[in-house]
Amino acid sequence: MERRYIQFALISFAILFGSQALQAVLFPRKPPVKPAGEAGSLPEDATIAERSDTGSPGPGAADGAVPAEAPESGATGGDLSAPRARRTLGSLDPDAPAQMLVTLTSRGAAVERIELAGRRFHDQDDWSGYLGHLALTEADGGCRVGVVGTDTPAQAAGIEAGDVITSLEGVATPDVAALMKALRGTKAGQKASLEIIRAGAPRTVEVALVRRPLEVVRPEYKTAPVDDVDGLPHDPLSFRLSLESLDGKRRREPLAELPGLALADRDWQIDESSDASRVRFTTRLPNGLAVAKEYRLVTEAGRPGSRLELAVEFLSKGGESVVAYALDGPTGLPTEGWWYTARVARDWGSLGVRDVAMRFAGEQSTLVSGLKVADAALDHPATAVRDGKPLSFAGVDALYFAAALIPAASGPEAPALEEVRPLVVGDVPPAAKRKLVDVTCRLVSRELTLPADTPVIHRYGIFAGPKQPELLAEFGAEGARMDDLVYYGWFGWVARPMVAILHAIHAVIGNYGLAILLLTVIVRGAMFPISRKQAISSQKMQALQPEMKAITEKYKNDPQKRTQATQELWRKHDYNPMGGCLLVFIQIPIFMGLYRSLATDVELRQAPLFSSAIRWCSNLAAPDMFWDWSQVLPSFLTAPEGWLGPFLNLFPLATIGLFLWQQKLFMPPAMDEQAQMQQQVMKYMMFFMALMFFKVPCGLCLYFIASSLWGIAERLLLPSVTPQAALAGAGGGTVATRTFDVPFLSNGTQKEDAATAARKKRQARKR
Repeated sequence: MERRYIQFALISFAILFGSQALQAVLFPRKPPVKPAGEAGSLPEDATIAERSDTGSPGPGAADGAVPAEAPESGATGGDLSAPRARRTLGSLDPDAPAQMLVTLTSRGAAVERIELAGRRFHDQDDWSGYLGHLALTEADGGCRVGVVGTDTPAQAAGIEAGDVITSLEGVATPDVAALMKALRGTKAGQKASLEIIRAGAPRTVEVALVRRPLEVVRPEYKTAPVDDVDGLPHDPLSFRLSLESLDGKRRREPLAELPGLALADRDWQIDESSDASRVRFTTRLPNGLAVAKEYRLVTEAGRPGSRLELAVEFLSKGGESVVAYALDGPTGLPTEGWWYTARVARDWGSLGVRDVAMRFAGEQSTLVSGLKVADAALDHPATAVRDGKPLSFAGVDALYFAAALIPAASGPEAPALEEVRPLVVGDVPPAAKRKLVDVTCRLVSRELTLPADTPVIHRYGIFAGPKQPELLAEFGAEGARMDDLVYYGWFGWVARPMVAILHAIHAVIGNYGLAILLLTVIVRGAMFPISRKQAISSQKMQALQPEMKAITEKYKNDPQKRTQATQELWRKHDYNPMGGCLLVFIQIPIFMGLYRSLATDVELRQAPLFSSAIRWCSNLAAPDMFWDWSQVLPSFLTAPEGWLGPFLNLFPLATIGLFLWQQKLFMPPAMDEQAQMQQQVMKYMMFFMALMFFKVPCGLCLYFIASSLWGIAERLLLPSVTPQAALAGAGGGTVATRTFDVPFLSNGTQKEDAATAARKKRQARKR
């Protein structure tokens, strides 16, 4: 029978491998075709490191294709054409009050990226050295620097906007792609030598590279709704403003603006009043309507981090106007962990990697699945803002991070909103990566009457950061804060106390890996009486096996009497067949609670088991990622969406190995062929569990490993209870006798001592 199971498994895997190989030969994957004029665009399957910007043709270069001194040739609107420019707010210094670096672009007066400055928030996919977002463009013989953020490695090295980088560590960088490739070969902490040209004079600077910070908001390079001068496409940027209607004219398509009145796809002017804490953009439409957007970074005493605020201002210079505007939310939130985690919705629906989130006063937060937005499967594609139920916030929710617009709640600058619309940003990815769709929200105002020469101002707060409950509780309207975005699912009642215990232990010992081990000790110690009772119950079952087999033989043709006799035997010896399952039922909510806490709590993200200096086990909320085998095994196994994923993980293998050992140690011997077949099925089910466990967080595997070792040690090292003693103790609730010299064999039977063997021989002679 065991041989047949092995043959079945081998044949099944051979069919799967053969079908995938045949499909690859008969239907090879075609390379993406680049549209005309996009010679520099990145392939659809480019890595995150290739798409992001460290002076690469990634998120920064795409929207920064025009040098600061050159006007954009494609600006629309017909008014004063402003040059492409950028400004930054905040700092990348983790000890600075700002705790974030915001890069603003004149294109649409939008937010290009928001980088977190905390030491615990680094990019989990790109481990190469980081120079800083420089908005590079190609220049003669090198790459021209467009912007230098405060407290970035580039600023510390003295690099300035307008410098041209010609080489890195002696490797020529004639274009942005060459510099990107050179930077991919560096590591955080490394010092690199840069050759630059400033005002026509060459010079050498030394840069201390760091780990790439986490970008909560960033341009995303997949599709091409926005195409800059250098031909690099990206999805629309964050917090863009557009006109929904003006004096009776309304837009016809969600991403199309009113003809001749475009605001999102033009370059705005930067007001001279801008400084280190605020940046004001202005523009004017042909009909005399003046529009301004002002970003302000506010640091409050006693609160870590900064608050980003946005003011939208309209001024009609040609007489009274009636206008309705649309303010888009954030785009390009992190997609890390999309191939190994599954998010939990409050309803039965499935979620994407990024979903539209909103909350109204007096209600729970609502998540609109990015998958439904991509499929246009929403029953209500827009949510009305009702009187008496003002909008608390609306934005995008990801696994560990969120970004949202928070309308002012009261006062003359509180926005009068009509509805909130979920939107797809850019094209929808293919089916295998559909949940990576980029989405945002659009806040549509009610129609506003603009008196002549009288400005109308609406204010919004902007949250962009980690989903820490205590931090989220500070944002949103009173009674409808953002903290309920942290959702643990049905087992939240278990996950929350376990998270609290983990945090408390970590506060003492400073390592979440050790904290998980100590949590295992606490849990298994609390369940020790139950586990001992389970062991006694299984030993009772072993002692009763011969009598149960005799009952089965006696009443094999009368199921009713067989059941009655079996139940009478169980009552006689006070045996409950469900007693052995009690520990399993108790551990299910603990398992689910710990899984949800590891997959939801941002504090466990990037928490290493050993050290952040090595990739293996550097994130307890992710698989341990021992070895990248994506170039060795077939893609249907090692693709991010494949069965196993791109990494060989050791912890799931160790977990399943311990499960098999426990099964061998504790499973009683089979009394008949049916029981033997059931045990074989359970054994082979472990190998399928290995597939299911292969992508679970290594912190959860660490819990299982520690729990399994505890159970094995508990059974092998503590005094064993003989079946006879277990039956003798029946009815009293305790075991009357214990023995230290009658241990169980690995197959569940007992060793016989000399006295027991002699007694059996005497009884045989008497018979």
